[in-house]
Amino acid sequence: MKVSWKWLGQIIDLQNIEFDKLTEKLTMAGFEIEETYQLRTLQDKIIELKLTANRQDASFLIGIAREISTLLNKPLKNHYHHIKANNISRTCNHVSYQSLSDLKLNIIINIKNRHSPKWMQNYLKSHNIEGTNLLNDITEYINLKWGQDIEIFDARKIGINSISNNKIQILNNSNISQIIDEKNYSYNISPELLQYKNTILSVIGIKSNHHLKCDLNTSSIIVCGTICQSTYIQSIIKKLNIKTEKSTKHRKKILRCDFLYAYEEAIRLISTFAKGIIGKAYTYHRLPYKHKNLLVNKDDIYNILGPIKNHYNDFLSVKEILNILDQLNFRSTYNYIKQIFTITIPEYRIHDITRPIDVIEEIGRIYGFEKFDDGLPQAINRGLTSDERQITKKVRTILRNLGMHEAIHYSLKRKNKYYQNNRNIIELYNPLSEDQTILQNSLFANLLEIQQYNINQKNFSIEAFEIGRIFIKNQISQNSINTQQNQEQICIACIMGKPNFLRSSWTDEPKELSWFHAKGILEEFFEKLHAAVAWKQFTNSDITKINQKIADLFNLKRTSTIYNPITEESIGFFGQLRHLSNYNLEHCTTYIFEIQLSGLMQTINYKNHLKYRIKPYSLYPSVTRDISIKLHNHENIDTIRQKIINQKNNLLESIEIFNEYKHNNNKRNISLRVTYRAQDRTLDDKDLTKINQEIKYILKHNIK
Repeated sequence: MKVSWKWLGQIIDLQNIEFDKLTEKLTMAGFEIEETYQLRTLQDKIIELKLTANRQDASFLIGIAREISTLLNKPLKNHYHHIKANNISRTCNHVSYQSLSDLKLNIIINIKNRHSPKWMQNYLKSHNIEGTNLLNDITEYINLKWGQDIEIFDARKIGINSISNNKIQILNNSNISQIIDEKNYSYNISPELLQYKNTILSVIGIKSNHHLKCDLNTSSIIVCGTICQSTYIQSIIKKLNIKTEKSTKHRKKILRCDFLYAYEEAIRLISTFAKGIIGKAYTYHRLPYKHKNLLVNKDDIYNILGPIKNHYNDFLSVKEILNILDQLNFRSTYNYIKQIFTITIPEYRIHDITRPIDVIEEIGRIYGFEKFDDGLPQAINRGLTSDERQITKKVRTILRNLGMHEAIHYSLKRKNKYYQNNRNIIELYNPLSEDQTILQNSLFANLLEIQQYNINQKNFSIEAFEIGRIFIKNQISQNSINTQQNQEQICIACIMGKPNFLRSSWTDEPKELSWFHAKGILEEFFEKLHAAVAWKQFTNSDITKINQKIADLFNLKRTSTIYNPITEESIGFFGQLRHLSNYNLEHCTTYIFEIQLSGLMQTINYKNHLKYRIKPYSLYPSVTRDISIKLHNHENIDTIRQKIINQKNNLLESIEIFNEYKHNNNKRNISLRVTYRAQDRTLDDKDLTKINQEIKYILKHNIK
């Protein structure tokens, strides 16, 4: 969006405001400034803004002027002061149309269409728009200034001189091919049309009749202003499979509070520069929006925004908050007993400010977020890691230790061959792109894509796993009524396949990963998790639980269901994929398993009785000495070993028995391996000599 400094000054007094200071204010208030530059030919400065989706109220000159008026706490100039108030009045019609919120039409005859005045042409040039003629330039000017959809039709081409209310019709059973000439739109849908006599003026909110465009020969016109229901526009463009600039504008919600002001200015400009006689107006208005009061607790404001910087434990006062709300044009009162603000939102912000947190954000934005203390509170209660997160971390570690490589994919997918004709997938209502149209309901497809990519790169040894979220539709039956509920689950999936997994000897040819070896790897995974699971044969009824397209890839004779032996509920699948050339599965036997994390956690036997002893680990090398002792058969080596340990020498790390030899004369030789190590240094000969002497002394007095 482009903002002209010169034309902004026509609405708000900027004499004592520096251009750079204003841009800095806008940046701190949350508006992204893409570029600022000078138009020397027009002696003007331009600010290019990038607006967020929720701030469409500032997407035109009057809207951004209202915002700057709030930021600078300066009122709009006298003839614009009314647009910050909620004092618009409408006469509501008893008839109701699905598409319209507001409509107004006027016919003006005996006009003289000419070139627009120089000031209007300059205004359009500042927005890179070249003027054509007065009437077309007025519609562009009103659009840029007010953000309203005001159109002017050539009444001469319809053949009328006055408007009759009973000849204005809103129908939905006419042919729209003369208006919409796109090739891909659906002809079976009948949107509402604005029609006079037998001539269609526009497909309401979608596209106008370009045959009725004004030119320099135009002598009578129909001025038409509309505001459409955004829900209707959203629905109709999806059904028509068409999107236009006009539909996008109405879908983002045009402000109703500015409608009559913009329409009246358009009529005033036409009568001033093109003259003519203004006929009786035709109007339609729905009921105005009901102003909803928001209740905001003072403690919530303090807890979210925090104290003011450089003011110890000092928060915004009630008076300061009320002044900021008044600056925002929010009507507010404060209950000192309940400590609650009751706030009425102006009509031009009702689509943006819908919750108490939105009001708190506005208070912080206007006061300045940089003025609040951004440090974290000193007393913070640390949260506990959930069981799900701990098990996920343990699963990831175990699979990596088993030699698997972790893969990560987006949950949003393209509707490819794995998801065709699958009724259980969840489609996005308004996807960002064709590559992100559905939510994945299985991790199989991701792993198969990994396998195909690796095989294309001549890498036939595939060992990969993924821990991700899947989204499925569940049928829920309540009181004999079946309903669908979307469910999100965390799953673990793994793909394994090696052509040279093992060989019996060095001279034998390597063998590929077999079904039993793959099952053994999975059982080792369960064992390390302390999970007690059971296996049973995969049946046709299990196919309905997963993607039918992917189930066709399995060799059902070598596919098993993994289930909880206590609850007998299925928690996953393990199986061998069929050798299919179109999926590149003929090169190597491949195995896949997928397990639900929530079901797996129920099978884990948590060893709460285990106790662990923690001792320091030395970074210095150890020294080993082997000792051979000759004993009678009735002498116990453990007694001697324990006496050596009881010396409590810090350098003695361990004593192990590693060999025993028996003689025929009731004697035997036992070999001990003694390991020495220090925690703070490398041992030298003096240390070893001292320990050896202590051991010799013990042996001398305990062996006969």
